Amino acid sequence: MPRKPSVEERVKKYMTTLNLSYEDALKVVQDDDTIDNGGKCEWEKEMTPEQKKIARKARMADREVKKEKAKRTRKENPDKKELIVALANALYDKGVEDYEITNAEREISFNYNGTAYKITLSAPRAPKE
Repeated sequence: MPRKPSVEERVKKYMTTLNLSYEDALKVVQDDDTIDNGGKCEWEKEMTPEQKKIARKARMADREVKKEKAKRTRKENPDKKELIVALANALYDKGVEDYEITNAEREISFNYNGTAYKITLSAPRAPKE
């Protein structure tokens, strides 16, 4: 476990990083220690209820646990696969030999009479009841 910097080290750090005088930096360090020990600083007692609410929200911000979402496996749709294959067969019957199924359940690309086309198959979700 790393050691906690001494008061003097913390004061010097605040003086350089925040451009504070020695007295102001010492006051910040003392206030930090008071808050860490569960106490209230003078300026905290004078806060309005709105300021207290904002301060509480700011203190809680870094405590939220980030939950990683589980990777959801997409449900396969065999009907869409069949439709894409049927479209590819229909294109082949029409004389189109330059086609590519870019996504087995969604997309087919082809050239017809020198023009490139792309068909994207989508199935809208059922309305919620």
